[in-house]
Amino acid sequence: MTPEGSKIDPATQRVLAGIEDPDLADRYPDRTHFISSAHPDQGEMATRALFGGDPVVLVFPDGHELLVTPEHARGLAGLFLVAAGLLHRFRRQKNDPDVVQFPLARIEARDSAGQPIAA
Repeated sequence: MTPEGSKIDPATQRVLAGIEDPDLADRYPDRTHFISSAHPDQGEMATRALFGGDPVVLVFPDGHELLVTPEHARGLAGLFLVAAGLLHRFRRQKNDPDVVQFPLARIEARDSAGQPIAA
């Protein structure tokens, strides 16, 4: 239990709620990283998780979220993506260190209950 008046980060709230509610936990893929949209390093954290093959949930202060699931390319497409990534890394300008690279991914908007929002 948290002391009265203390504020818990929305991403942490989602993780804690998933521990107490198995139905909520089942709405997310295994190894999902929950990251607060207000975290100053959220872009870097999400990028590392996605490149590691793990899904990411970006949780906003109002509880809405974006579930980003990396797509796994196989065969020739996978080789092409690896080659393109290496080429991009070598060609990236040194004066642009804040570029965030994302692999191919599926993005799904969700409400504060973790349910997909209809498009």
